Amino acid sequence: MANHQLFHIIWTVFNAYPVWDKRGNWQKLSATYAELEKHHISYHPYKTLHPEYTNRHSQQEPTLLSEKAIAQLKSDIENLCQDNKDRIIDGLKIKMLRIDPSKVEMLVLSDAAVLAQKIGRLKSRTATLLSFEYPETYVGKGTWGKGFWYSNILNKEDLAIAIIKDYRLK
Repeated sequence: MANHQLFHIIWTVFNAYPVWDKRGNWQKLSATYAELEKHHISYHPYKTLHPEYTNRHSQQEPTLLSEKAIAQLKSDIENLCQDNKDRIIDGLKIKMLRIDPSKVEMLVLSDAAVLAQKIGRLKSRTATLLSFEYPETYVGKGTWGKGFWYSNILNKEDLAIAIIKDYRLK
């Protein structure tokens, strides 16, 4: 069996600032990772997580997800991540899935060696499925911003999951 590790993954809609861009609004995420540190939870972010963000508005209007699109996206992601549903994404184990109008956020168990391929495929497939369902609003490649941010949680995974799930409620 593969060596599954816990990853916290975030990708944004087109024209929204990603986590690694200091102009974004990621203070709660940064505070969550400070909380992880207080509990001696080790992690390794793939790209920078800044201690402070400037919370600037994007120069171009982001392509926000509607309530119906969010519901469709949640269903599509859960379906695609099941065993034997997609030859690339196959078996990505979701521990948390949170979608809001500007981003998708997940906690998943995956083999580190194939994580980028699985998430890239998941972004591509979901953009395509949204464009089929709502062709007037979501146009495939213009749905998601470039890349994705992730952090590898290295210990105390159950506590990390609880803290990350809870950070939005504060």
